[in-house]
Amino acid sequence: MVMAGKNLGCKGENSQPHNFGSWPWLFQMHGSKNKTCTFFDPEKNSLEERILPEFLQGKACLGCYGEWFLFADELTRECFFLSIISFSKIYIPCFPESPDFFHAVVSITSPPNTSNCIVILVPSRKTFLLVCSPGRKKWMKVPLKYFKKNNGSLYGPSIIYSERLFVMVDLTKTLVIDAAPLIRGRVKMASIMELRPCPIPYYWYTYLVERAGDLFLVLVHSYGHGQTITNVEVCRLELIGNDIHWRRVQDIGDHAFFLSGRCGRSLPANKAWGTQQNCIYLPVNYSDGVRLYKFCLDDQVLTFTFLPENNGGLGRLQWAFPTKIDFWRMKTVQENICNLSDVMRSKKNETDCTIFGKEDENEAVISGRWDEVPIELVELLFSRLSLVDCLRLPSVCKGWSKASRFIPKERVWPWLMHLPNRRYKACNFFDPLYCKEYTVKSDAVVVARDHLTFRYSKNGWVVVTEGNTRVFILNPFTGQVINLPPLPLKNYTFDGISFTSVPTSPDFVVYGFFFQRCGEFVEVSTWCPGEEEWTVLAFQPSIPFFPSSNNPVLFQGEFFCLGRKGELGVFNPELETWNVLCKPEPIYLSEPSYGVEYCYLLELNGDLVSVFRTEETKAPIRVFKLNQSEMVWEHLEHLTGMTLFVDRRNSIAITSPEKEFANRIYVPRFDGGMDSKKGMFYSMDDKRYHPNLHRVEEPLTCVWMEPNLCLHN
Repeated sequence: MVMAGKNLGCKGENSQPHNFGSWPWLFQMHGSKNKTCTFFDPEKNSLEERILPEFLQGKACLGCYGEWFLFADELTRECFFLSIISFSKIYIPCFPESPDFFHAVVSITSPPNTSNCIVILVPSRKTFLLVCSPGRKKWMKVPLKYFKKNNGSLYGPSIIYSERLFVMVDLTKTLVIDAAPLIRGRVKMASIMELRPCPIPYYWYTYLVERAGDLFLVLVHSYGHGQTITNVEVCRLELIGNDIHWRRVQDIGDHAFFLSGRCGRSLPANKAWGTQQNCIYLPVNYSDGVRLYKFCLDDQVLTFTFLPENNGGLGRLQWAFPTKIDFWRMKTVQENICNLSDVMRSKKNETDCTIFGKEDENEAVISGRWDEVPIELVELLFSRLSLVDCLRLPSVCKGWSKASRFIPKERVWPWLMHLPNRRYKACNFFDPLYCKEYTVKSDAVVVARDHLTFRYSKNGWVVVTEGNTRVFILNPFTGQVINLPPLPLKNYTFDGISFTSVPTSPDFVVYGFFFQRCGEFVEVSTWCPGEEEWTVLAFQPSIPFFPSSNNPVLFQGEFFCLGRKGELGVFNPELETWNVLCKPEPIYLSEPSYGVEYCYLLELNGDLVSVFRTEETKAPIRVFKLNQSEMVWEHLEHLTGMTLFVDRRNSIAITSPEKEFANRIYVPRFDGGMDSKKGMFYSMDDKRYHPNLHRVEEPLTCVWMEPNLCLHN
């Protein structure tokens, strides 16, 4: 990429690393403070550093078009294109004076050696564009009339597609502008597209990517300033007559998306490069190093690897791709996926719910009427079976489902419920203790598979949202579904959700909590079966409350919410009051940045317990128990025979079924393939993760839940 001379390498005489350009690489310019460029080889997970030629030292790489990379000097503001094939340079006008423009997004209409090349600078949080082209003497400032009538500013991500400029505005709108008139200072607005992403993640990044003639929008949701990725959504541009809009999709075909900065590119996936089709790759500078994330759209699983440590600073990471990319075409590889609807087709399933496991696949043929077996014998049978067999047994006949309430509690522990593939009507359940996975096939589990999110779980019931508007509660094992009325604000805006008891009980009530970002406004929405709409209670407390990303806990008849500093907010459903407790005193003296640390609240043997953890691989997990008599947090070094399962959607504590599982904190991740998955946990004994966070899989649509087969419990 950068090599215009011969003796430019730190190692040997090569001007660039061996195999550079043979597959996608990452490189990092270090600006005026360093004379080197760092090259990362994701396929081999290696790093090499090269001394830059003198004319590239102190330069920042702002973008590229094919083989042409655009560089700008942070001191002199000199700008030019450099070809990574011919090493020829093409100058454009010097960069504007404002240093903020070095962090802007650059869109380029065509190669700079063509007559119709236009360079468009999209500065973040501004209301104008900067436009120039090779041969021009200066940049042209082009105000956008849209902002005269509308509040807001440019967000940054932009792309040239079908001779039009697509640029994001305040995360929710996309301006579509004809590109050609911009060079004459004219703005011809084609249209404005509205996008309403899920409002629960308070931080997200957007990328515009073109793939084989289609335009895609990628939304990467993150948990606060910690940049921990919590969700990834993909939308495709659709034209229906004169109307253009974004539609969420689950497939990008045999391509892979490569994102960095605010730019993205699509390439055919290639096993020789170590890239996988229908996946998205994104490097993120994190507190413990540079992580290369991979998100698989097929199974909604997120993984990351650490790139080798780099001492050159935190410059902008850029992708460099093979220059002969048109010759790298891969045939679509279709995985041999078992169609769950064909499995056990001959068996009658009265609950419309079938469980498949890896073991016990031999079938026995038994004749007779199973519903004539005395219920006492069925109960005895339940007491001697494993939990998995207990879950299978009610499918024998309807009468046996009544005996499922006699499953011993010590045989029930949380499983991780997640969506294995959005194309199939099934959910996976991973047993983290014994490292086994089971599939539940049920039409009731997934009525519509588009954009489902698990929000909360209790007593075997799961709160699920479909898109941003529909909310329902289901029992994936019995197939029962309870639909909730339309949301108060027509979109899912709850910061937390919970309910009092199982949905089939007469005292069942759902509570949704919304906290304004300033911490000075709290809204609690309630719903009971039979009501047609939510009842909304609003509070303006005297003490601001900044909640952690964690659902409230029903404890001794009140809902407790954990704040980011460790303080507690309490809602009393009988008195309909909200209070921020003066005690316990916060664990933190100052307000930590949102998203830097995960905070969990759960009940443990009649006590409230708070858990604090970060995404750093070597940072310890801290556990505190609330001393109810003195109302202070007490630090716990051990869990005394207990096992915790923590997540922002649901956290559960149990008495460990076996000694080897005690004193562990399980997180919603696992390691290994389909036949050898291992649950990931933090040991309170040796204060470290098993296995390491490196390369583990994290299903983004998941929740901890305790199986419950009872129709009325």
